Formats: sequence, structure tokens, C-alpha cells
Amino acid sequence: MSMNPLPNKYRPKKFTDMIGQEVVTKTLTNAFNSGNLHHAYIFEGQFGSGKTTSARILAAMENCEEGPSLEPCGVCKNCKDIFAGKSYDVKEIDAASNRGVDDVRDLKKEIANCPIYSKTKYIIFDEAHSLTGIAAEALLKSIEEPPPHVRFILCTTEAFALKPTIHSRCIVFTFNKVSWFEICEHLVSIAKKEGVDADEDALKLIAKKSKGSVRDSLQNLQFAIDFCGEEKITLDAVQQVLGVVDDSSYFELIETMMIPDVPKAMLLINQLMVKGKNAEQIIKGLEEHLRNLLTINACRQKVEGLGFTEEEIKRYAHQGKIAPPILVSFMLDMIIDIQRALTYNMDTQYQLENFVIKTLIERARQKPKPNPSQ
Repeated sequence: MSMNPLPNKYRPKKFTDMIGQEVVTKTLTNAFNSGNLHHAYIFEGQFGSGKTTSARILAAMENCEEGPSLEPCGVCKNCKDIFAGKSYDVKEIDAASNRGVDDVRDLKKEIANCPIYSKTKYIIFDEAHSLTGIAAEALLKSIEEPPPHVRFILCTTEAFALKPTIHSRCIVFTFNKVSWFEICEHLVSIAKKEGVDADEDALKLIAKKSKGSVRDSLQNLQFAIDFCGEEKITLDAVQQVLGVVDDSSYFELIETMMIPDVPKAMLLINQLMVKGKNAEQIIKGLEEHLRNLLTINACRQKVEGLGFTEEEIKRYAHQGKIAPPILVSFMLDMIIDIQRALTYNMDTQYQLENFVIKTLIERARQKPKPNPSQ
């Protein structure tokens, strides 16, 4: 296998390599073909969805030495520098650390100069929402009326934090959270290319734990490869390396609480603490389980496209028959309280045991009382 880390090796270099962003790539492709690229864009979306990558691809399409092309060559100096984030004419600016008005004023002086090696100068802001109010105002005029050789792309996970005046001068593209189905297919393809032997269930878990981020999925796959070495990547290995508790533990805990069997529930809590690599992951896993349980049963199992396998739907639907939605909602509220308590370094095992007791009290309270007249 190549020594180049997977997130770098498989970072897209043309729009056809992008995953799950068809609206963005199709619109930008059509604009490029018709010569109607805008001078300023906002790329908004969660981390790892391809915002900065798309900005680089667009810059390479326009500035490739082989001529403007939908598929930049990737081997000329311009392409190599752009994709490495080292181009003189394609500036990638971390707005979180270059957020002041002086930084923007320096930038305004720079963009007045024509590009040296390229056709169009690109200014790509990462975490653009971090710009201070004064800095954003100073940038506004440049975005509104930039020199003809400059294009702005503002990448952000919090587009709502950008000033409305900036929004009004940019075209906004929203990058979707990529479905775990698409990520899983991508991981299967990469595993084959790399000659990596991996169980399908292991790759499914990696995809699910990436939370819609293609970059994170590749990082986790790399982590699993490094952990397993020459051995096969199994579900158990991925659970170990990612610190993930087996879903069956959460199913068993909730089922035990609904019986109820308090001693067994307390034993399961202890086992979760032993299995889990850290308390936050255990709480997060329990929260995800309860949310899935509520979602599947609230939707009456019509959850196609939400990332559940048929087997998972059956298991959650079965558990939903003994765990009423109103009680599951109560449990989720308690999990939120536990997460708050953990910020104050409260004992996790005590919090989970208290969660069991309070749930049983609420369960008894919600249970209909027999009618004496019957």
C-alpha cells in the first residue's frame, strides 16, 4: 500500500471525483462551461464535506497550464501548487487566525496586483465566519467590486454567522452531509484499490462513525489499517480502534431496563464502562441508540435513506414495542443532562446508574394504573 495517507491520496482533484455533492458540482460545471463563474462564492457545510477541496478544484480548472479544463491535469506546476495549498496566486487564508482588519487591509493591497503564474487569482477563506465585524466590513468592498482577475471563495461551517451584506454579494452553495451508503461504497472501492482485506461490516461502522464526513472516514480507515497491519480489518478491530461500544450492549441495556431487571442493568453499566475507551463515547453511543429508537418508531419504520440496514430497522422496531416513545424522549432529555454534568467532571458511572433508576421511576409513573371499577 502507498505510504501517502489515504485522506491526502484520495482527496478529489476534479469534480467527478466528489462524493454526494451533485448539485454543487453540476452547477459550477455548467457555469464554468458557459463562462459565467461568479466573482464571489460562499461554500457552506459541515466539516469534511469538500468545501476547500472544491475551491481548489475550481481554481485548478481555471488556471491549469494545459488550458482551462473541467479536468485539470494535476501534473503541471500550477495544479501541483494549488492542490498542495502552496500556490502564489491561489491564497488559502485561515480566517480564524487572520481575522483582523489589518489582515484584510493587507489582503486588499495584494489583490490589486495581477496574478503572476495564473489567469485568475483566488482568495479562499477557511472558517470565514471567524472574521471580526470590522474585518468583514473592510472585506465587503473588495467582494462587491473585485478586480477582474480575482475570485473569492468563503468556506464556512457557520454561514449564518456571516454578515447579510456579504451574503447578498455572493452565490451560496450548501454542501450536503454525505450519506453513509455513499461513504461505505467509497471505502469499499478504496480498500480494493489499496489491496486491503476488510469485512463489509467493519467498513460500514467506519462509514457510520464518520458522521457524513468523507475526510473523517478516510482518516478512520487509515487508523484501522495502521492498527491491523497485515491482518484483516474486522468489526471487532474497528470497534477497538475507534473506541466504539458494540450496539448490542445498548440494545441489551434498554431491554433490561424495560423488564425491569435493576441488578442486571447495573451490571451492564459496569460492563459498558469497562468496554468503552472513554465516558463521552459511551454517552454519545447511548444517545445515538435512543435517537435511532425514537426515529424509527416515530417514522413507523419508513426510514429509507436515513442510514439504517434492514436488520437494524427490525431490531429497533422490536425494541420500540417495549419502550414507549414518550419514555425514550424522557431518557434522551436525561442524557443531555448527563452530558452537561460531565463538563463538571461528575462521575460517569454514577450518572449512568442514576439514569437507570430515574428511567424506572418514570416508567412506573407512566404505566397506566388499573381501574378499580373494572
